[in-house]
Amino acid sequence: MSDSRVRRLALVGPLAGERRARHTAGFPLDLSKMLPVADVVVLVADDDGPGAMLFRYTVHGEFGGDTWHPTMSDAEEAAADEYGSALAAWEEITSDVIDPHTHAVRYAHERLNSRGDW
Repeated sequence: MSDSRVRRLALVGPLAGERRARHTAGFPLDLSKMLPVADVVVLVADDDGPGAMLFRYTVHGEFGGDTWHPTMSDAEEAAADEYGSALAAWEEITSDVIDPHTHAVRYAHERLNSRGDW
């Protein structure tokens, strides 16, 4: 893996109100193929760009959609717009983690399933 790759994750708590964004399987948007609301988002970008990808997953590893953004900041802003106050702080995924997607799902599963124990 290149040292210029940036990888971050953020947990998503319960949403207040309706979903602000809808993701479906395939294109065009088909509401009968809605993807689940994410519990964790993963941001992957190369420092030397162009662009950044934002991936969404549930704690069960279900895919919740992905979107491309021109910059890392744009991706973070899109996540903030989509999840509002439910979006937790971004955390770096360390370089020793081989698969950031599997790591994020496991991380979310461990933390969100024990949140009643806090």
